[in-house]
Amino acid sequence: MIDAIAVRQALMDTANPKTMSPQRNPTSVRPIIVASPRGELIGFYHPPIGAPAALGDVLLVPAFAEELNRCRSMVTQQAQAFAGIGIGTLVLDLYGTGDSPGEFDAADWASWSDDLQCGLEWLRTYGNGCQTLWGVRLGALMAAQLAVREGSGIGKLLMWTPVINGKTYWTQFLRIRIASEMGLPDGIKSTETLRKQSAVGQVVEASGYLVGPTLAQQLDSLEMPAADKLVGKTIAWFEVGANTEAPMPRANAKLVGDWQSKDVPVTVTQVVGPPFWQVHEREVAPLLVEAGTSTVAAWSADNPSEVAKARPTDQFPTLPTTATEYPVVFRCLDADLTGIVHRGASHARIGVVIVVAGGPQYRVGAHRQFVSLARMFASNGYPVLRFDLRGMGDSSGEYVGYEQSAPDIRAAIDAFQRCEPGVQEIVLFGECESASGILFYAGQDARVRRIALANPWVRTPGVQAETILKHYYLDRLRSREFWLSVRRGEYKLAASVASFYRVLSTFAKGRNATRARTYGAGQADFDELPLPNRTAEGLRRFSGKVLLLMSGRDLIAREFDEVTKSSKDWRGLLSDRRITRKDIADADHTFSKPEIKAEAQQTLLDWLADKTTLSSH
Repeated sequence: MIDAIAVRQALMDTANPKTMSPQRNPTSVRPIIVASPRGELIGFYHPPIGAPAALGDVLLVPAFAEELNRCRSMVTQQAQAFAGIGIGTLVLDLYGTGDSPGEFDAADWASWSDDLQCGLEWLRTYGNGCQTLWGVRLGALMAAQLAVREGSGIGKLLMWTPVINGKTYWTQFLRIRIASEMGLPDGIKSTETLRKQSAVGQVVEASGYLVGPTLAQQLDSLEMPAADKLVGKTIAWFEVGANTEAPMPRANAKLVGDWQSKDVPVTVTQVVGPPFWQVHEREVAPLLVEAGTSTVAAWSADNPSEVAKARPTDQFPTLPTTATEYPVVFRCLDADLTGIVHRGASHARIGVVIVVAGGPQYRVGAHRQFVSLARMFASNGYPVLRFDLRGMGDSSGEYVGYEQSAPDIRAAIDAFQRCEPGVQEIVLFGECESASGILFYAGQDARVRRIALANPWVRTPGVQAETILKHYYLDRLRSREFWLSVRRGEYKLAASVASFYRVLSTFAKGRNATRARTYGAGQADFDELPLPNRTAEGLRRFSGKVLLLMSGRDLIAREFDEVTKSSKDWRGLLSDRRITRKDIADADHTFSKPEIKAEAQQTLLDWLADKTTLSSH
């Protein structure tokens, strides 16, 4: 019997890793490889802590595209909480997603469903059985479809903010592409245009993802199963909103009402939390984890003997020694960090460690950019490690952010060299916040010989204000649409003047702080520096070669330019011959367009091979 005290204890352990006892430390995540018809899928299994609960294990059905990235920290927190009450969870990357083989444009709905079936079979062979699917967003729709397959053995569905209609969801996804091209003369103007491209067999790009025509057409036809197919399944439906009174989307409420009227046992719970699946910062909803844990614990208590136990979890199959890409878990202080190693040439002495960016990302990167980058390096002979910082992605521990990532980077390099002992020289690659974290660390480790930094993060309130003044207000004054709005009387002068004054005041305060130089040479003094000064000092202390990879259509890159022009600490620093800069004019922050991504990757490869003819800056 699992009681409320056990649930609460599991949640406390998950929320505060520093207080975990050895018996309840949910850091025993195990890397696994699951065989499927399309290749060996990579996953991480969170085994139950102590005796397995009667319910058996849970299989995650992940969210779609970029929502998968943004949900990953929440998925890990929930899996750790399940482990604390004796329930294992398998987080499996489907074909063309996450760490698994293949490309996104070659994936389709049917093959993903088959991949999940392989995950179920793995749990029933090596885990504790599985009769519960946990679907997140569009994954909830797939979970429901998988549950009604004949002979699925699934009796329970846990749904997080489920998507109920594929066509509506696909339309919203395509609108990301339209918004990104707004203002471009040859930009796509309607979702119908993109649908027509899919209909004639073309791949459609949106938000950095290439979606093949088969998947695009499948998405347009997806719907939740009819009520008569779900009779006998137990469904827990969770919505997340700003308050417990937030209305459920009308279409969702109608569907739930239809199911309930036809004797489908579905309960709906509204919990308070941020929309973590769509925001650009790392957000978590602890109340959702608590509610999900309580629900699954109750299911287990109500069904004490439904699941036959399989072999013990200490008898997992070993990972293939010949795999070209394989998952690893390694310690960092009080946490277990997760990563993927890509094997390069057997004689390689130079290896690349990719440090995860900030925000809601994890080791695969936005639109799998780090997976693509790592495979490019490995195919050219350079071994690579991609890994998650503490509290990010699948890694355990307290989330501390890029400013305190030095122990994580050191632990990653140590683990990388254990996996690839021939590697003697390390290249660090990072984007945005992780680029700044690399600058803080690189000068402390003699193994790091080169660093590649994409759009380094130097933002402070003052820096942001300066950039807004130069790149927002001036652009508005040059904008025809702005003057048309003034002419039509739509311009709110008082509010705009007040906003301008606040920005100007913040800029003035920030400029004074950035220009100050009152610090010594010690590490403590270094750690107390304002971010713009600290990044400059980090670069000064590193003696190896540096590549700056800068996007032409990125506000963060423009902020970096403003800082390096105005800060005394940066004066003359970028003219050092060991520092090379490459600007890609049409690139956004994450180099999302396929042709831009290819140019960025080739730049990195040429620089690493000393073939580049880039002009220093």
